[in-house]
Amino acid sequence: QQQQLQQQWDNEADGKEDEPEITIIDSDSIIQPLKNFLKEYPNNYKVLEKLIIVLRRIGKLPDVPAYLKMAETHDKRSIAHSGYHYCKGLYARYTNDVISAIQHFNLSRKDIKTNYGENSLIHMIELYLNPDQDGIWAAAVDDNNNSNNERNSSSMAVSDNIVENIRVAEVLLEELKPICKDPRRFLVLENYCYLASRQKAKIDKAMSSFIALLENDPEYLPGILAMATGFMIEKNQHKARNLLKRVVKMDILRHDGEDFEKANLFFAKFSSDKTKNDNQTQELCRKCLVNNKSCSMAWDILGSSYERDGDYLHACECYEKAFKLEFEASAPMGFKYAYCLLKNKQMIEAIDVCEKVLALYPDYPRIREEILRKAIMGIRNI
Repeated sequence: QQQQLQQQWDNEADGKEDEPEITIIDSDSIIQPLKNFLKEYPNNYKVLEKLIIVLRRIGKLPDVPAYLKMAETHDKRSIAHSGYHYCKGLYARYTNDVISAIQHFNLSRKDIKTNYGENSLIHMIELYLNPDQDGIWAAAVDDNNNSNNERNSSSMAVSDNIVENIRVAEVLLEELKPICKDPRRFLVLENYCYLASRQKAKIDKAMSSFIALLENDPEYLPGILAMATGFMIEKNQHKARNLLKRVVKMDILRHDGEDFEKANLFFAKFSSDKTKNDNQTQELCRKCLVNNKSCSMAWDILGSSYERDGDYLHACECYEKAFKLEFEASAPMGFKYAYCLLKNKQMIEAIDVCEKVLALYPDYPRIREEILRKAIMGIRNI
């Protein structure tokens, strides 16, 4: 049976396009064969990669390090294996350790004999373009919330760090080009670089490319997500919303689970920030969480909808899950969680969260001034 499983997993890993996304239905029936196989063959990185993906989707990422350690112990040469570094990079990305993720993907990106090289480059490009991992589309929504720039301005200011990140992403794109098996995915990544520049000429070029993509395949999810992002950057919210409505009516397919999740989160954030439609927001978030219980952004957006309704108890529950899924290393998430704890009169818990955030970010005065001091005063006044 293990030989049959090995052959099946090897066949699935032969090409990026044929590799299925995993939709969790019966997690035990999926996980146990993977675990059993890795106990006997700890350095089979194709199987280890699949286990990491499944554990992420069922909300059990803390189980992953034990299997990475098993691979290290079983073969001392594992630190030279591209598959090992790819799995380490994948786990680091899923746990929001961006620097470690880039370091490990960098060590596996030269392996062009397997998919590790291609996939590592794709991950690196995405991380350089979106180091906060909150979605380029989420940043576009926030730009609309926080900016009063005119829609037809020729360019929007970007920081020196973003300019450098775009430059690195463009270098990596050139490296990816000759080995990328999916030309459409490459084109989308290239156009995200144009969008990230916030330069009108490049944005127009990207939008023309997205139009051509969607004319050939109106349900190509990466194209829909990217074009909606472009509309938000152009401050054309109505077109973005109409485009995203397509996603809500789609059924999730095996090959596009990750993009389906991103597109639904985009629409959920849009619904939450723009239309204040909490029922729709909550439905979209729950749809994402059915297939990925480790999706911290879904819990974050869900918490925001409860917070806006003044339901601080349920907001706390959502923000707590999001904070833990960020491995308690996100200052903004910690702030939201501590704020709702304060509003819910849970002073001691609020202080505890503030101290965790300040231990990592001592120069984050907002949480000290707006929450920590009020929570301490609240305890004194009891």
